[in-house]
Amino acid sequence: MKALETPYELLQEIPTCDPWVNLARDEYLHMRSAELPAYRLWVNSDCVVLGRHLVPEEEVYLGYAYEIGIPILRRITGGGAVFHDLGVLNYSIACEAGSAGWNFAESLRFLSSPLLRTLEALGLDWSWKGENNIYVRDLKVSGSAQARRGGRVLHHGSVLVVADMDRMHRVLRPGGRSHYAPVANLSDFVPGITVARMSELLREQMAMVLGEL
Repeated sequence: MKALETPYELLQEIPTCDPWVNLARDEYLHMRSAELPAYRLWVNSDCVVLGRHLVPEEEVYLGYAYEIGIPILRRITGGGAVFHDLGVLNYSIACEAGSAGWNFAESLRFLSSPLLRTLEALGLDWSWKGENNIYVRDLKVSGSAQARRGGRVLHHGSVLVVADMDRMHRVLRPGGRSHYAPVANLSDFVPGITVARMSELLREQMAMVLGEL
């Protein structure tokens, strides 16, 4: 596939923290027929996002979620249950499935590389565990998932930057199909890091990595 001089962001979209809008934009990014590759960075207000095969009752303390008004949504990709708030940075990448001839595991790793490079730029040593998890000092800071349809790949991930960990643990139920993992915010390792700053750094790496497609 021909490399783009400057990978572009989806439609110069108006930023929103509405989780319904952001998930709909992800699905549109996956299905639309515009030139690829494309990417977007986004943040949701408080919500739980489930992988497409998960059962809400097994993954979420529904009574608590209802009590505090946290919506529960389902995305088009697989993977586990994820808590989102304004302290979690999300990224999405769409590209042609055969652009580099990857298998599933290879594409997960390659399309996570902008984040891996960003962590390195912050001076953090990371480790890759399982198919789709990124750890720093044995604590999970990010996970990712993919969907494939019509020769296109949608890859997206969440990065814990300054998430409300207390609320996360109160709303996510361990023991479901999601694999429990000890988690941490990037701010635990990089004091003062913000979602805005992390977004700037990740955007720089996106341009370099997507230019390799």
